Amino acid sequence: MSVVPFKRPAAPDAQPRRRSVAEFATAMAGVGLALFLLPSLWSGVPQNLLAVVHLLVAVVYFQQGPRIVAGLWIALSLVLLVLTGAPSPVSYALAVAVGYADLALR
Repeated sequence: MSVVPFKRPAAPDAQPRRRSVAEFATAMAGVGLALFLLPSLWSGVPQNLLAVVHLLVAVVYFQQGPRIVAGLWIALSLVLLVLTGAPSPVSYALAVAVGYADLALR
């Protein structure tokens, strides 16, 4: 006769996995590219909404990943939002690069 254990096994820690700097950089580049291209697809998109989406993604990475890098990225995003109105540093850099490329082709 065998005894069946009725005790549940101990649950593993419910901590989300830590995210890397490379994953953070890839996510911010992807979001920045999307924010750069989205106004060309839909001209009525509010820039403030794009900035909020970008900052929400950065806050998730601040909570789960490289805190210092994400904190500096959020600070840079807020400074650029105030000074230029750009929703993302990547979208700002792409807009400046497109402007310089346009001037170079003239």
